[in-house]
Amino acid sequence: MGGRWEIPSGIVEDGESILDAVYRETAEETGLTINETTGYLGHFDYQNSRGTTTRQFNFSATVEKTEPVILTEHDAYRWAPVDAIPEVTESARELITA
Repeated sequence: MGGRWEIPSGIVEDGESILDAVYRETAEETGLTINETTGYLGHFDYQNSRGTTTRQFNFSATVEKTEPVILTEHDAYRWAPVDAIPEVTESARELITA
């Protein structure tokens, strides 16, 4: 998603549940530790870099602390109120503003 802001995401690895993947991917991509998932926000499909369709499932969560954010796969991060969301895909915007 070059040039756009995106939600932390990734794949479910062998032997883990989708929620295990949410906790792991969030920690890997941001350094943040999730306290708990608080809801299922929905999903959307998109064409990935290999040209195939990927389905992204999205959850809301609380974290132990919001700082420090340690990025491993992204250039920057921003905490933003819903009325000031930066450039994201339309699918992500629909989830965030629902």
